[in-house]
Amino acid sequence: MSTTARRAGIVAALVSSAALIAPAFAGALPTGSLGSDETTEPGFTCDATSTETSTNGWGIPFDDEKDQTASYSVENVLDEDGSLKLEVDGVEDRSVSYHSAGGVKLADILDTEIGFAERAATAKASFQLRLSGTTGGKFTDTGFTTLVWVPGVTAPDTTDGAVHVSLQDGEWWSTQNIDGAKDFARVSLGAIAAAQPNAVVDHYGVSIGRGSVATSTLVDAVTFNGCITNFAKKDAETETGTGSLGNLGNIFGS
Repeated sequence: MSTTARRAGIVAALVSSAALIAPAFAGALPTGSLGSDETTEPGFTCDATSTETSTNGWGIPFDDEKDQTASYSVENVLDEDGSLKLEVDGVEDRSVSYHSAGGVKLADILDTEIGFAERAATAKASFQLRLSGTTGGKFTDTGFTTLVWVPGVTAPDTTDGAVHVSLQDGEWWSTQNIDGAKDFARVSLGAIAAAQPNAVVDHYGVSIGRGSVATSTLVDAVTFNGCITNFAKKDAETETGTGSLGNLGNIFGS
């Protein structure tokens, strides 16, 4: 199969996943921080593009993670305008980028698409949901924990770029022993939401590190709660008319 045909197939999978979305009103053992000291008004804001000069809400708003930054790269995953690069130098390092989720209820995202595109020799990026309002964990005042999805044996071949789709139907583990997700066991989001009716998602993001040797990966098209964010090295000079998929239309060339 040609490279163009293979990429077209992958993008078709992404588009099909995006069509299921109803607009809504991190590597080994990523641990997240101990919570945010910022106060965010409820309400999710979609930022469809994030670049080096216009990050549009992506980054690290937590002091205890400020050195775990990601970077913007000219290298591509499936489009032609760059990507987000997650890179670590050793087992103590971590690289991550978050976006506010606006306090959307965990139960309300179960039927919306969660996913991202990745290019690396092996799939390694994790997806994270930072929650508050949970019960059973040690942070009884805030109910903070991070839910983590990591690629497993069924992850696609990311050598030439691929899309991790339907993570909302996958298995997740919690950094805290909350009700419904104990002892790092991998469970469904549905099971966690059933045990945590008051849990809300404050931030979502992608990461690698904490246990990984020196490594890196490229991430793009992060999908959450009806929003697909395209990561690019530079701001676009003109609108391309590609809608919520950002510059992914460039995959097919001219």
